[in-house]
Amino acid sequence: MFKNKFFVVFLFLAVLAVVFYSLSGSQAEELTAEQKSAYINGIVSVRKDKDTFLKTNKESPIEDKASFKGLKYFDIDPAYKVLAKLDVLTSGQTIKIAMTGGETEEYEAYANISFEVAGKKCALKLFKTPEGNLFLPFRDLTTNKETYGSGRYLDLSIDAIKDQHIDVDFNLAYQPYCTYNHTFTCPVPPAENFLNVAIKAGERL
Repeated sequence: MFKNKFFVVFLFLAVLAVVFYSLSGSQAEELTAEQKSAYINGIVSVRKDKDTFLKTNKESPIEDKASFKGLKYFDIDPAYKVLAKLDVLTSGQTIKIAMTGGETEEYEAYANISFEVAGKKCALKLFKTPEGNLFLPFRDLTTNKETYGSGRYLDLSIDAIKDQHIDVDFNLAYQPYCTYNHTFTCPVPPAENFLNVAIKAGERL
């Protein structure tokens, strides 16, 4: 499904962050000052680990590692961690998704999710990987302006689903390897995964 190993790497980072943001309960307005601090510190820790990986790991897409100073991000905002409702689809449904290299690949459509963010009701299609994890590609009003033109991604754990709901944390949204290195080929979010709202959270250009 993927022509590089970025998914495995960033899934690990996303799971690491769960240790911190699971402390928050569910919604941003319910956080105490202590919980909000723990949440923000957890996201900061994930970002630092990712920068270290990109600067030092041989599988990093960064070509000029010596001058790499770290990725750019929007400010961390707990309001961009939302609780989404899942409508699980019939098993085995696949959708052809365009790749940045011009070809297409088939992805298993797992569920439609609905949620509210920045005061707007939104919906996205969630995909399942061969490894059994969940992959959420999306574009929004920051795309091709403040964020990568082919969209951004989120990696979720299928084990995080509770009562047909799952936390979606856009503070963990990341840009694919093809943002930093043209030799990589990455999936482009399908048309239905466009959000008519500016998601000012996660990685930026």
